[in-house]
Amino acid sequence: MAGLAVAFGAVSYFAGNSWLDSQAQARLSEIESTKPTVEMASVVVASAQVRFGEQLTAENLKEVPWPADAVPEGAFRKINEITEKGERKAIKTIEPGEPVLAVKITGENGRAGLSGIISEGMRAVTIPVDLVNGVGGFVMPGDRVDIVLTRRDQENGNQEAKIILENVKVLSIDQDADRSNESARVAKSVTLETNAPGAQKLALANSVGQLSLLLRSAGDEDKSGTSTFSADVFDDAKPENAAKPVDDNLFGFLNAKPKKQYATISVVKREQVVQHTVPVTGAAGKTTSGQ
Repeated sequence: MAGLAVAFGAVSYFAGNSWLDSQAQARLSEIESTKPTVEMASVVVASAQVRFGEQLTAENLKEVPWPADAVPEGAFRKINEITEKGERKAIKTIEPGEPVLAVKITGENGRAGLSGIISEGMRAVTIPVDLVNGVGGFVMPGDRVDIVLTRRDQENGNQEAKIILENVKVLSIDQDADRSNESARVAKSVTLETNAPGAQKLALANSVGQLSLLLRSAGDEDKSGTSTFSADVFDDAKPENAAKPVDDNLFGFLNAKPKKQYATISVVKREQVVQHTVPVTGAAGKTTSGQ
């Protein structure tokens, strides 16, 4: 009886396991049959980091499967679409596994120069900087900065400072436009992206005063709404030294203020001649005499 019990128990155990396995397999088959199929496509990605100015070749590219309905706009399906149509270079750093997009590479036999990364309708203008007005070398390509002009007021001789351009994109530091550089360095020049009036404004400002950069935090798009400050703004004893209102005229701050003209008047009283210097509001002054 004990032997029969063991035999029947073993048979029941294996039969039960077999039935459970068959049920699990049937359930998996049912799930697989109802699972939606994802159509795949091929996308070209970088197999290694491709830095600014490097040529795209079959060695640093590869094709990987990609969901067909999620292919990025401007992506390439085959490597030969990139390599067989002339030499192409990266104008932005492409990380390993990142899809190669048309906006990140030059055209056929294109040059990976500055003109390839300037936005449509914008201009590139270069200004000189040093350790101090270049934010200690921490400004990198792709950062956003405000431009401050410091100049001497020709009327009262006081130093004045004003933000003349805001939220300006940095294109390159010296001759380097690679955004992947992370170490700070002291530059001699910075190339900025602005519109045509802004480029004219910077060219004029560079000739009449000193330009400095104010580095913005990432994503900061706010307007500063700044005023013009002069050197005597720190004199609390003078209430008239409040900040001057912002001049909306594009070149209002840059135009040199005309110097006051003075005329010398000689007043003759009998045998005594007394000379007086007075400001002239009309034509240039002339020395006159009267009794």
